[in-house]
Amino acid sequence: MGFKKVLLFFSLFVCIESDIKLSKTNSSDSLDRFIQLSGNNVRSINDNYLIDIYAGNKFDNIAGLQFETIGKDFSLVRASGGLAEASGFKFYPGSGGVILAFSLEGKIISANTVNKPLITLEVKKHTKKSADLKLKTIIAGEKGVKLESIFSPLNLK
Repeated sequence: MGFKKVLLFFSLFVCIESDIKLSKTNSSDSLDRFIQLSGNNVRSINDNYLIDIYAGNKFDNIAGLQFETIGKDFSLVRASGGLAEASGFKFYPGSGGVILAFSLEGKIISANTVNKPLITLEVKKHTKKSADLKLKTIIAGEKGVKLESIFSPLNLK
């Protein structure tokens, strides 16, 4: 299946814009619903970095993932492993460093799996200076519902 078809398939099941509104009285509860993504276990391999991505996710099952770098200092090379691979997700790299991961069979990653990597990303750094890796993330829940997520930038030297 070509990347454009896969992207179209994925986009049909993911709501691009969110209707979640944080109220002043309930903002801490609403922030707990965000899937908090962070990078850990960074290692160097062939001038690239392998980074395990962890997800603090207490509430929602995950049915699909999309990662894209923000800025020009980094690009995504490939994705593999973690809970995504163990759950039967396939990885689809696209032009410009976009990576999609989901199961065509409807398999999911269960909530409450915070102690294991969600996915491992291979990242290429395009600068010699220290730079923050920033990722735009889109995470789909069951039935294609967009789950709010935030990635904590990771400084790579």
